[in-house]
Amino acid sequence: MKPDPTRRTFLAGSAVAGAIAVAGCADEEGDVEPQDDDASTDDDGSDQEEQTDDGDDEPAEPETLQYEIWALDQGQDNIHFYQPGDGDDEFDRTDTLDLNELEGVPDDGVVPHMIDYTSDYEYAAVACTGGARTLVFRTDDHELVGNIETGPSSHFAGFSPDDEYIHVDVIGADKIVRVDADLDAEEFEIVDDIDLRENDTIVDAGIEEGAPICHQYAPDGRSLHTVGPSYHDGALVIVDHDDFSVDRAYSGETLPTNCGTMPHPTEEKFYLTAGLPSSDGEGVGDYYVYDTADDEITVDGASTAGNDAHGFWFTPDGEELWVLNRETNDGVVLDPETDEVIEEIDAYGPDQSDDPGERDAPDIMWASPDGEYMFVTLRGPAPQSGDPHAATGVTPGFSVLDTETRDIVDVVEPDPIDDYSEDEIEDDDISTPDFHGIGVRPLDDFETGIPTSPPF
Repeated sequence: MKPDPTRRTFLAGSAVAGAIAVAGCADEEGDVEPQDDDASTDDDGSDQEEQTDDGDDEPAEPETLQYEIWALDQGQDNIHFYQPGDGDDEFDRTDTLDLNELEGVPDDGVVPHMIDYTSDYEYAAVACTGGARTLVFRTDDHELVGNIETGPSSHFAGFSPDDEYIHVDVIGADKIVRVDADLDAEEFEIVDDIDLRENDTIVDAGIEEGAPICHQYAPDGRSLHTVGPSYHDGALVIVDHDDFSVDRAYSGETLPTNCGTMPHPTEEKFYLTAGLPSSDGEGVGDYYVYDTADDEITVDGASTAGNDAHGFWFTPDGEELWVLNRETNDGVVLDPETDEVIEEIDAYGPDQSDDPGERDAPDIMWASPDGEYMFVTLRGPAPQSGDPHAATGVTPGFSVLDTETRDIVDVVEPDPIDDYSEDEIEDDDISTPDFHGIGVRPLDDFETGIPTSPPF
């Protein structure tokens, strides 16, 4: 299906002052190409504002910029594609990809879990917790170009900053797997791995249990990998991704981090989350800040004001870092200058209740490149992954929050749960929607304060 054009507009220059980055236009040194001014230039080189016939000044027309949302339904093995619609806070589905119909996909399904893009957004890697593989798509036509057997419960696959490798956190094998990515030829080959049970640095740190969960890249040439999935297995492994060796590791006694990883966009520090649902204890919702320059912890387990701290994301102006709690359907906003909580978010999903079985379970989020929205996946009532008590939701799909008001302005349900009976939802043999991963691909050059996604 050919995507329809979007009508979302973004006024050039509305981003917060600071280092300007244009998605897809950065060179190897991190410099960017400037956007053209709205003003026109006369033959003599002078700038002159556009005028109406009667000579009155007329504001420049807003530039129409486009982006595409990739929403991963791991319950139905689908990827749904959306773009902004005609009205405010409206989003139109432009395509749906049934992964089970793709060549080479196993008959028992793949469970698409999380997504990452190349630096130019031309390719997307989808780690699948089912099917023991990672799938790579060409983004402009949604064509599958890579089907790599990276191992059981491949949880997150991330492109290295130079796009030469894909590093995959494989829960079922207790390994970080390195895939050589020849994007020009669209060929992919596993070339190395780090076994957490056999690596001396990891073993000497006292990390005896747990598997790699998620990672991101620091500007110093290292990647930080959380360990889990349980909070009780939480730890941190730091890898030099140039030579693919373990630089250092911290056991759960020091850093019980078991989920999110996010580098600061301009400073040498890194954010990590640690979460535990109340069904497995008293419940934990904490965030940590790690100084990558001095290798020390600067924020040691501050509260996220809820249980099961999980995903987070920066606003494109770089001024806010949003954090969510999966079990309690709430979260906080951090100031990345002070690393302190500046505001709490009451709900990421519309269904909120004191009863965990009657409230939404948000999981992963990603901001729109114009800075207007935060898109947050919502788990279904029959979750495919995660502690059932924490991950069981009400309305599977993704919510749309206004970044200024923090209010939910829309909930998108590609496969409405109301179409399923209670018996179908409770039947393990019938698949029902369950959304986990989400990504947003800019289709045009957006002027933003920071790049639209890590690594920064």
